[in-house]
Amino acid sequence: MQKKSLTLLGVILAWIVILTFLFVQSQNDEKTLAESMAETKKEHQKVEEFLMELNQRLEHKDFGEIGTTFSNEGHLLTLMVTDHTLVDQHEQEIKTLVHNIAKENKLEAINIHFEVSDRPNMMSEEDKKTNELINEVSTISAELLTEKGYSFNAMMVDPRKSNPYVDIRIDETKAYDDEAKDEIQLLISSAIFSKTNMNFDVKVTRKSENEIRDEKWQPIFDAIREETDKKFDEYKGFAYSFHPEPLQIIIKTDLIDSTWAWISNKKVEQIEKYVHDIIDLKREELAVEELPYEVIIRGKNHKRLN
Repeated sequence: MQKKSLTLLGVILAWIVILTFLFVQSQNDEKTLAESMAETKKEHQKVEEFLMELNQRLEHKDFGEIGTTFSNEGHLLTLMVTDHTLVDQHEQEIKTLVHNIAKENKLEAINIHFEVSDRPNMMSEEDKKTNELINEVSTISAELLTEKGYSFNAMMVDPRKSNPYVDIRIDETKAYDDEAKDEIQLLISSAIFSKTNMNFDVKVTRKSENEIRDEKWQPIFDAIREETDKKFDEYKGFAYSFHPEPLQIIIKTDLIDSTWAWISNKKVEQIEKYVHDIIDLKREELAVEELPYEVIIRGKNHKRLN
């Protein structure tokens, strides 16, 4: 009897040790993920500072109009120019400038791609007048919205159609109803007519609940993409869908679906848990409301693995 009691006690102690280890491991994993997300945030800040300095230096060099876009995937910097001659004459100088600024900002090696636009350098007089009118109408609309306490997140102006229009999407910064919308539309339409002598059809809408929800979750989706890519070599892509509900978060991998692939199955579990942890940490950081969701891991043949 005493031997059985000692055996049982040994089993209990073993389980306590195992559970303690798993708890500590879970805490360490969460700490590691939080540290990784903090590093990613610092990296983004460095990229923003790099792009700001690069644009200032390019403008100071007087190379002409050069647009810049940066993709974290592959550390790819795209320089958009309107003239092949600029690339032919200054490609190496620009590349040296980019690499020097990247080094100053302690960024990893950057891949540079030049993209030459085919649009003509000279704008026609008609296009110039159209652009001037668009700018004028946009300014009139923006000033009135600011005066009334609304901020807008999108505005489209098209003066070239037989019925010119302004389409404005506003943030809901204060009480908004049909009466307020009608007042805004009338004020903007009247102000535009008084300045341009043109009748614009003004449409004002606000973001839907679905759009607001999508916007709030975008930083979470960005974190899933970046952190999963950093952690797992098997990661090959990301997708999501709010329709049908619940929210589907899809992780694409090159894992092989096989009843014998124990290692692959274990990796699927690790990836799924990691995504859940990312969502929990990022949602808490952003104070975003919790939504029902499921994580779907797809393999090399696009079949669901979990």
